[in-house]
Amino acid sequence: MGRVRVRGHDYHARGYYFITVGTLNRHPWLSRIESGQVVLEPAGELLMAAWRKIALEDPAYELGVTSVMPDHFHGMAIARRPPKYVIGTHVARVEGRVLHGMRKRLNAPQLQMWDRDGFYDYLSLDADMLRAFEQYILDNPARWQLRRDHPEWFRKQYGIQHPRLPGETTWTAYGDATLLNHPNLVPVIVSTKITEAERVALISEILSKVKAGAVPIGGFISPGEHEVAAEVGKLARARIIKLEPWGLKRYKPSGAAATRWMASGRTLVLTGFPDDEPVECRRANCLKNNEWVRRIASGVEGSGAQAPR
Repeated sequence: MGRVRVRGHDYHARGYYFITVGTLNRHPWLSRIESGQVVLEPAGELLMAAWRKIALEDPAYELGVTSVMPDHFHGMAIARRPPKYVIGTHVARVEGRVLHGMRKRLNAPQLQMWDRDGFYDYLSLDADMLRAFEQYILDNPARWQLRRDHPEWFRKQYGIQHPRLPGETTWTAYGDATLLNHPNLVPVIVSTKITEAERVALISEILSKVKAGAVPIGGFISPGEHEVAAEVGKLARARIIKLEPWGLKRYKPSGAAATRWMASGRTLVLTGFPDDEPVECRRANCLKNNEWVRRIASGVEGSGAQAPR
């Protein structure tokens, strides 16, 4: 649990961390959401008490905003100077203290609570990204309520508007448009014209960012992009935005995996092409799609009202 999570970063130095911890099988141990507000369960109360101990035991850390969701926890931790212990050690202690408390409370010595993949941390590189992650954490309960209140995500949504979406076209979608609010979208564009070494390095770089918390966005058309999508599908808490280079006239969420991902608010299928655009890999469409992928991932476009959080 204390292993290095972001390649090349010295965890014994200063750092700004966005931490995510999930429960085993997404069991709602930690809280419940009522009218968009978090109500802590006993495990959530234990978690917050354990989280606050980080700064008491290691004053190098300043703790920021938190969000205790039913099946996961987000928290900001800032190492203002070289810490006594790396952040992974503290997260392992938090998980251990909560587990110990719940085993004692439930008289269940074999109880397991935490996702076996461990925790996720994302290293914030600047003040703007730090503020974006803080807002993302604060908005989490409202997004959770929204997903529960909006089964229409399984129906086609016309005229989607969001500051990130290019304004020269009309956007149609299935799924959770609030994924566009995520502060770190990583474009997935893997050309068939690059060398094998370049392809392997690019895919590794993309997956490293996704494992650190980023949301991949792309058409997922080329073999390399298919490989990225397959690997993302194996990650317990990953999310994905799929930009189709054709219309959604005949599209319907189908299959156990697609249904499960969409039901949990982890997928957005999006297109800027009209409904009647045929499902064909036309070169011009794919090039335009990749342009949109880059623009959406890069930041705000200013195309209108923001998708609900």
